[in-house]
Amino acid sequence: MRETVNRPTQIVTIPCNATVKEAAAVMSGNKVGCLVVNDETGKYAGIITERDVVNRVITPAKNAMDITVAEIMTSHILTCSPDTPTSEAREIMADNNIRHLPIVQDGVVVGMLSARDLMGRQLLEDRAAAEEVAMLSSCLKSIDINEVADIVACEAPKLFEAGKCALSFYRDTGSKKESAVISCNKCVCPREHIGHMTVPNEQLDNEVFYFDGIPQICKERGGQSPRLVIPLGIPDGDPAESQGHLCMCDLTVSAATNRELVSYKARLAREVLTSHLTNARLYQEARLTSVTDALTGVGSRKLLEDKLQAECARAERYGRPFSVAIIDLDNFKTINDILGHATGDDALVQLSACMKKQKRIPDILTRYGGDEFVILMPETTDANAVILMERLRTEIHKIKLKNDVSITVSCGIAQSMSSDTNLSRDVMRRADLALYQAKSAGRDCVKVWDESMSKQLDPNDLEIERIKKLQRRIAGLSEQAETMFVQSIWGLVQALEAKDSFARRHSENVTHYALGIARAMNIAPQQTDVIRRAAMIHDIGKIGIPDTILTKPTSLTPRERSIVEQHPLIAVRILEKMTFLEQEISLVRHHHEEWNGQGYPDGLSEDSIPLGARVLAVADTFDALTSNRSYRDPRSVAEAISTLADAAGYEFDPAVIEGMTSWVNTTCEQLNKSLDRLTPDDLLEMEKQVDDNLTAITTDEPVASTAT
Repeated sequence: MRETVNRPTQIVTIPCNATVKEAAAVMSGNKVGCLVVNDETGKYAGIITERDVVNRVITPAKNAMDITVAEIMTSHILTCSPDTPTSEAREIMADNNIRHLPIVQDGVVVGMLSARDLMGRQLLEDRAAAEEVAMLSSCLKSIDINEVADIVACEAPKLFEAGKCALSFYRDTGSKKESAVISCNKCVCPREHIGHMTVPNEQLDNEVFYFDGIPQICKERGGQSPRLVIPLGIPDGDPAESQGHLCMCDLTVSAATNRELVSYKARLAREVLTSHLTNARLYQEARLTSVTDALTGVGSRKLLEDKLQAECARAERYGRPFSVAIIDLDNFKTINDILGHATGDDALVQLSACMKKQKRIPDILTRYGGDEFVILMPETTDANAVILMERLRTEIHKIKLKNDVSITVSCGIAQSMSSDTNLSRDVMRRADLALYQAKSAGRDCVKVWDESMSKQLDPNDLEIERIKKLQRRIAGLSEQAETMFVQSIWGLVQALEAKDSFARRHSENVTHYALGIARAMNIAPQQTDVIRRAAMIHDIGKIGIPDTILTKPTSLTPRERSIVEQHPLIAVRILEKMTFLEQEISLVRHHHEEWNGQGYPDGLSEDSIPLGARVLAVADTFDALTSNRSYRDPRSVAEAISTLADAAGYEFDPAVIEGMTSWVNTTCEQLNKSLDRLTPDDLLEMEKQVDDNLTAITTDEPVASTAT
C-alpha cells in the first residue's frame, strides 16, 4: 500500500496582520518553529519561521511591534497535497533544501510536514524492508545452484510486489554471451531472449535500478511495466565473471511509486542473493571438480567408480547387460618426447572431444588415468560396443597434431557377466586384459575379452618362482640403468662447464664441499648419497641458458639475471620423468632458495627448504667465492667462511654454516695448517680421499652390474 503524508491533529496559524512580536509569542507558547499565515478569509497566505524573525527583525534592530507578519512571511513556498507519497515529499524537501512542507487542501493548510517526521517514517520503512529481505534470506537454504535460482525466482517477486520474474546468468566471453542459469516465474519472454537480455551497463551499478518501460518483445507478449532490474554477479575465479540480472515487471502501483524504498530493498536483496548464489556456485564447482577431469573436461575416475557401481547394481537387479571399453592412446610417450608435452596435452584434449561427439547420450566417458579413457555403455552387449568403438577409431584417425601427426588408439571391451563375484572389479579386469591383447596385436585395433583370456585371471597358473627371479633381474638392470643415467648426466654437466673457463669443475667442487658439510653435520648416509647425486647435476638446467649470458664478462642485467634464475626449473623439466631421482630433483629445484625467503624459484624459507638444498646452497656459494671470476679475484678460504658466517640466519641456514665451519676447522687440524694458510685444494683433496663412491663415477672405471 502506498504511504502518503499524515495530517497532524492541530495546525498553529496566525493572521497576516498580526505583529512579529505576537508571532514570536505564539511560537514560544506552542513550542513550534514555524507558523502558517492565513489571510483575512482564512486561506493559506504563507509561512513564517523563527529564522525569519531573527534575520529580518532582530538583526536590523527594528521594533517588533511595528512590523506585521505579512511583511516578513514567505508567501511563495512549496506545498504538497494530502495524497502526496512520502517519497515524493522527501524528494521535494531534499531538492529544495527545506525542512518544512505545508500540506494544503482547497487553499487551506491542513498539515505541516517536517524533515524530522520524514526521517522517522523512513527509519520505520527501512526497518520493515530489512525484515522482508531477511525473510527472503531464510528461504534460501539449498546449496544447489539450480534450486537456489528457482527459489529466488519464486520468492523475490513477493518482496517487490511484482507479477512476473526471470533470473538469468551469462558469461561474457567477448564475442558472445553464454547462458548459464535461467529460472522464470510467469515471465512471458522467450527463454533465449531472457538469457541474452541486455541493459546498459551505466544503469546497472550499485545504486541505480531500472524502472521505466519494458523491452518491446516483452510488451508484444503481454508484459506490463513498470520494471525492476537487479544486476547480479557471481565471482568464480575467472577473469570473466558470470554476470546476470533479476528482472521483475508488472509491479503494483504502490511498489512502483515509492522508488526510494524499492531501491533500498533492491540493494539489500542484491547483497543477499549474490551471497547465496556465490555459495551455491562454489559448491557446484567443487562437486564438478571432483567428478570432472581438469584437462579434458570428461568425467573423472571418481565419476567412473560411482557410475559403475550404480550400473552394476542395476544389472544385478534386472539382469540387463552393460559393457566397458578401455581406450588407450597409442605411443603417447613418444608424442610427448618428440613433439613436447603441450602437444601431448592437445592430443588428449582432441581425443576426448572426438569421443564425446561420437558416444551415445547415455554412455559415460571418463579419463581413467594418463592416456587411458573408459566408456561405460549401459544396456549394451559387447558386440554392439565393438560397432561403436570401430566407428570411434575411424574418426580418431582424422585427428591431426603438430607437424600433421596422426594418432591411433587401442581398445579393450568386456561385457558384464552374471558369474562375476565382484562385478565392477571383474569387468574392468577383463576389459584391461582385452586392451593388453589389442596392444600386443600391434595397436590401433579393438579386442573383446573372451574365454581364451580367462587363464590370465587365475593366479594358480602363474609360476611364482620364475616371476620372483625375473623381478630380481629387472631390479638389478634398473639399478644399473640408474647408474648409467647419472653418468650420462654427469658427462653433460662436464661438457657444459667446459665452455666456461671460470666454471670448470664447479659441479665437482660443489659435490665435494656438500659431502664434507653433510658428514660434519652427521647427516644419514642414505641422505648424504642423495645430496651427492643432486650436487653433481644441480646446474644441468644451465644447458637451456644462452652461452652469451653464462659467459658474459660483466655484470648481468635484470633481464639476463631473470633468465639465469630459470635454470633450476629447466633442470626439473629435464629430470622430472626419472622417478628414481625424485629426492634429488627436489634438492636441485630449491638449491637457490634462501633462509629468509628471498630466493628462487619458489621463495621458500627456513625449514620449508629441504635440508639437502640448504647444504647445496652453502657449498655452491663457497665454490663461487673461492673461484676465479672475470669480474673479481678468488677469495681465500678464511674470507669465504667469514662471508658465509655473516649471512647465517639471513641467506643461509645457521646449522649448515656451522657444519661448514666445523668441517674446515677439522681439515685444518688434520693438515696441521692455520685457517689463513688453508686453500680450497686442501679441502678438495681431503674430501676426495673419503669419497670413494664419487671417484668411481667421475673416473673411467667400469661400474659392476648387479643383474643376475
